[in-house]
Amino acid sequence: MTGAHSHRDRVPVWRRPVVVAGTALVVLAAVTLTVVWAVSEDKPASAAEDPGSEDTESSAASSPEPDPDAITVTAVGDTIMGNLPDGLPDDGAGYFDKVAEHLKGDIVFGNLDGALSEHDDYKKCKSKKKCFYIRMPPEYASLLKDAGFTVMNGSNNHAFDSGPEGYADTQAALDGAGIDYLGVKGEIVETEVRGVKTAMVGFSTYDRYDSLLDLNLVSQLVSAAAERADVVVVSMHLGAEGVDARHTPEGPETFYGEDRGDSRAATHAAVDAGADLVLGHGPHVLRGMEFYKDRLIAHSLGNFAGYGVLKTSGALGRGAILTVTVDKQGEWVSGKVIPSIMVDGGYPAVDEDNGAHADITELSKDDFPDSGVTLDEKGKISKP
Repeated sequence: MTGAHSHRDRVPVWRRPVVVAGTALVVLAAVTLTVVWAVSEDKPASAAEDPGSEDTESSAASSPEPDPDAITVTAVGDTIMGNLPDGLPDDGAGYFDKVAEHLKGDIVFGNLDGALSEHDDYKKCKSKKKCFYIRMPPEYASLLKDAGFTVMNGSNNHAFDSGPEGYADTQAALDGAGIDYLGVKGEIVETEVRGVKTAMVGFSTYDRYDSLLDLNLVSQLVSAAAERADVVVVSMHLGAEGVDARHTPEGPETFYGEDRGDSRAATHAAVDAGADLVLGHGPHVLRGMEFYKDRLIAHSLGNFAGYGVLKTSGALGRGAILTVTVDKQGEWVSGKVIPSIMVDGGYPAVDEDNGAHADITELSKDDFPDSGVTLDEKGKISKP
């Protein structure tokens, strides 16, 4: 299933906090923080469903009805929509147009690498080291909604770039657009799709979020999610950055003196605890993909969009639009990679040269010789 269908059969999403005290973990199921999914019955969920779209008959033929026994997750890596005070040209009109047809699924995920806030008085660096801030207009949440995103990760090194007020601004902007916010400390995001319960948990390497440096915490939170849901998806922001960080090393990584986690240990701990799909991001380059206990781990999905902020040449300009379908028990059904590239200063587009296919195939073979994936010429993922 490609997932090009309406989200009207989704029930509201509820954030549920969890409390970790020593080795004890309690899910506060009776406490509802916010409803973060709202769908208008008279508004099409995508251009593919709009009766006014061109080639309606062709679109319908290529978009089968959703499988009631399967869940499709589409995910991309680092996503940035300009940087204040400049923002995007034309207020972002057309920013995701070149890739929107591929952003379809029951869950459509991206790593929002920055704050949706105009607060610019927060100083995140206490030392004299240079800090880089990423701040985007709150109204840009609508660009994500229109592109098809249903959940954005906010557990990373730039989500707090406008401080606590900006962090709240980001959540409010996404909530207002009907997009969930993943990565708030102690929260599991739950949804139900056609009767299948799903849960998402977000981790990074910083204490203000749920830290993947604590593998016991990873196990506890993912286990709590698995107890409540049929399908569990885990997001992890970790790893060194740049062209020298394409390979997934054995053991922990550091970057500018920061502990950036152990990708193999953290992702494997998540699967051991019940994760059905693990989505990695943070290195700003693609990394290999592997199957661990029959679950897919994408160690880094690379750069997706970064106008005016991210470098767009070579490996830094490439990303992957990953689509994975699992059954209602979380078992693997199928997967594919649409290669992406940043053009025109950072706009996301499909890479006709299939750079991501070559990168993922090479890195998976080199770094995971016994468990790495293989891709065919169309990007279909095969198990080792």
